[in-house]
Amino acid sequence: MLFKGGVIFKWYIQKKHKQFGIKLYKLCDFKGYTYNMNMYLGKDGKCATPSMTATHATVTELAARIEHRHKLYVDSFFSSTALYDDLYTKTNCCGTVRPNKKDMLKNFGHKVKLKRGED
Repeated sequence: MLFKGGVIFKWYIQKKHKQFGIKLYKLCDFKGYTYNMNMYLGKDGKCATPSMTATHATVTELAARIEHRHKLYVDSFFSSTALYDDLYTKTNCCGTVRPNKKDMLKNFGHKVKLKRGED
């Protein structure tokens, strides 16, 4: 979120068009209404544990208020097998994953060359 005021938790994000701003993590519905929001204030050692990464903790904290009938879509930055296993009993969750991510199967990103007409 673009912000030009004077706060200590303003971040420089190199790849964004508006490079200085406040990092917000939001849980929104398909219409854009916000269910829950979390402001990033720096690395938080309390959220992350050896069994849970900081991104995993962020998603579970934001998704604590949603019900079983909702579907949760996450970005590849937040995706992990541990997160999907944790949210499996609570809600439906899907998202993009990177094949080189920790705890992914070795042959997950293996591309298979198909001949014309094969499925």
